[in-house]
Amino acid sequence: MDTSRFRPTPILRERRRRRCTRFALMDSRGVEIAVIVRDISSRGLSAAAAGEPPSLNEVVRATLEDGREVWGLVRWREGNLFGVEFDTRG
Repeated sequence: MDTSRFRPTPILRERRRRRCTRFALMDSRGVEIAVIVRDISSRGLSAAAAGEPPSLNEVVRATLEDGREVWGLVRWREGNLFGVEFDTRG
């Protein structure tokens, strides 16, 4: 995915659901990043990486519980914590 085509969501954020779920996130090269999700919404997530978190503005993808695959960009990073904004274009 070309990061220059990604546009931030101009809509106010919905209430995020607190969730402590362990799952694997993939970086842009397809390498698994072990994380614990702290909260998630339809527009993004915040997580803690078990090791090195993805870089700022890196493209990542996740497979949701219902089997859907979503792509997003890392929008912030602090220590091993980071936030991802999903690409919500249908």
